[in-house]
Amino acid sequence: MSADAVTQMKRELRKRVLDTREHGHDCGHAHSQLLIDYAWEERVRTVACYISFGDEPSTNVFLKHCQLGDRVELFVPRVNGDVLEWVAFNEDQARHPLGMNEPLGDAVALTEVDLMVVPALAADRTGHRLGRGRGFYDRALAKVSAKKVVVLVHDDELVDSVPTEAHDASVQAICTCSAIVEI
Repeated sequence: MSADAVTQMKRELRKRVLDTREHGHDCGHAHSQLLIDYAWEERVRTVACYISFGDEPSTNVFLKHCQLGDRVELFVPRVNGDVLEWVAFNEDQARHPLGMNEPLGDAVALTEVDLMVVPALAADRTGHRLGRGRGFYDRALAKVSAKKVVVLVHDDELVDSVPTEAHDASVQAICTCSAIVEI
């Protein structure tokens, strides 16, 4: 399949998912609850996780849980040019022009974590994910070694197949509103 055909398929899937997200999802904090249990079962000590915004599956309760008792080192991303840099989570945040909250503070040279939680618009059962198309997380996953990478999507965004290119990074688990699917 040509690169142009894959690009077109990605564009169509993104549009379909974003159109569906406009109608909203009633997942509440289901993703966070599943992640809390998963992190406990995996005995994670270091976590890199996005701060959810807009129509993304919520990470809010999970982020708060990671702060309890200082048992988990928690890092969240901040956009710097065309890459993500990582900052120790704190409540001091600023709104990025793309719409998400980002942490203030010094970036850390994050190279390894137990668990990385990444957003997506869709994922399939082989571990392929479809992001928003800017490649931030593909580049981050190439630089940070994670024992487990979990992608968050809504139930209807776990699809049969996600079109991929050579640079697209895969994940080891998918967290939907109702379950965590190991790859």
